[in-house]
Amino acid sequence: MIQASKAWLQNALPGKFQPFTARWRDENSAPAQQFIPWILNGEHLGFLDTQHQTTFDKVFHAADLACTSTALGMNCTSTVGPQLLSAKLASAGNMLKALGLVPGWRNEEQLLLSLQGQVLATAERALFKTLGLRSRAVHVHVENHNGCVWTGVRSLTKHENPGMLDNLAAGGIASAESIERTLWRELDEEAGLNSDDFAWIKPLAPHELVLSRPLLYGGWHHETVILFHGQLKPGRRPENRDGEVSAFQLMSPNACVEAINAWQFTPDAALCCALALNATK
Repeated sequence: MIQASKAWLQNALPGKFQPFTARWRDENSAPAQQFIPWILNGEHLGFLDTQHQTTFDKVFHAADLACTSTALGMNCTSTVGPQLLSAKLASAGNMLKALGLVPGWRNEEQLLLSLQGQVLATAERALFKTLGLRSRAVHVHVENHNGCVWTGVRSLTKHENPGMLDNLAAGGIASAESIERTLWRELDEEAGLNSDDFAWIKPLAPHELVLSRPLLYGGWHHETVILFHGQLKPGRRPENRDGEVSAFQLMSPNACVEAINAWQFTPDAALCCALALNATK
């Protein structure tokens, strides 16, 4: 997997995307200075906002998570298996939610994985950003047979990035889902599409990117984004089913470049779109 740092983006994308890459945030961005590492059994798994450090100390203690604040960050130890660790994280998550520190609660669980891919626990999707844990998501860049790009406009009721442009389908991988299942579920829910609607769909190179950056509205986005690129058959059009997309736009590649540089896309969708456009230049 590739770490999508600003330096990597500047090398991976051509100069026409410079306004976009110049604004990209990563672990070296100025807002990152107020976060400390969250370390479990010696492995750096998350990022905690220091303005809430006292609260985190109290909540972790109440949830029976043995944690100690050190100069290196918040060090936690656990000798229990995934089921009990999941229960402790659920307890901590509910307390943090009651304190208003877990916005956008979804009642959806995702897997917390070690760097080696071992399942450590499951946790509420929204808690991943509060604790800066690495989640997983799928993004799909879709074009029509003429090479124009289908984009979605996010609903104004979305907690994150309301009203911004997005890939035609994108979403988190639930704890019980495979990557392929998430891909086709999101395409069905967000765009009303299935495999019969595509002339082709394939992984976009690079296929997996790790994005890690502080969020301007609070918390930390730490996610493995799995990218796909597809082309619809002539006459096939998207149709939203879940209410999370307010409209669809068919955009020329040049219009997409302008929108990316103007920060009209969500950051993750902008990166996916830029990589796809660069691959098909």
